[in-house]
Amino acid sequence: MTTRGRKFCQCIKAVQKKLKGKNTESAAIAICVKSMLHNRGRTIKRFSCLGKKPKFVTQKRKVSK
Repeated sequence: MTTRGRKFCQCIKAVQKKLKGKNTESAAIAICVKSMLHNRGRTIKRFSCLGKKPKFVTQKRKVSK
């Protein structure tokens, strides 16, 4: 999971640079979740980009019927 965590944190930083406004971090997280995880049927349970090793835990996405 550490490689996905690193990629996720890099995605957030890259997208955050291109966004303007107040809530750039939350918008960047939403964009990265949509592009990286929802295609695989996953969503975030917990994550942290602080420190040397990012912590990144996912869970299955609830699908509405």
